[in-house]
Amino acid sequence: LLMVAEQYMGRQLSHSDMQTILFLYDQLHFSSDLIDYLLQHCVERGKKDFRYIEKVALSWHEQGITSAKDAQSALRKYDKIVYTIMKSLGKTANPAPKELEYINKWTKEYGFLLDVIQEACDKTVMNTDTHRFAYADGILSKWYQAGVQRKADIEAADSSFKKQSENRKRAQKSDTRVIKNGFNNFTQNTYDFDQLEQNILSN
Repeated sequence: LLMVAEQYMGRQLSHSDMQTILFLYDQLHFSSDLIDYLLQHCVERGKKDFRYIEKVALSWHEQGITSAKDAQSALRKYDKIVYTIMKSLGKTANPAPKELEYINKWTKEYGFLLDVIQEACDKTVMNTDTHRFAYADGILSKWYQAGVQRKADIEAADSSFKKQSENRKRAQKSDTRVIKNGFNNFTQNTYDFDQLEQNILSN
């Protein structure tokens, strides 16, 4: 297995690299076939850093992946989700690293189903032509904070946000309302302080 890893990496493994592979084998209980597939998967994506490889391995372990077949199935499903989200935001190119960070945040950290993410993407496309990932992230972050779990929860969350927004606007209007009194009714002079300074300096 170590010899195979060296062939994938195109270099001799360091002691730290070997320790990572032993960790996958002994602690995560990955089979030799799964470790082989993991290394191949990462190298094909231009990732030869063992810290990155370990992160992917830990993610697979959390998902209950125990074989190369499980990994292939999970990757196909993930790739389909990524493609669907990119298409929903009007993008045809492969996702940039920052865009993948957003997608991982929505799918893994927030745990949103694809139809909820697509709903946010639809709202984004209708409202902006630029910074679409950031705009969609704003929508999904609010839904996450509101406890949205499925598409049916969105209408109630949006209605709540709308009421909160209207209440804030009313509060701002009342805060900025000028109370009419003798002082406020007095016509106050406006001065050009830059011009005053110039006049003082010239005298």
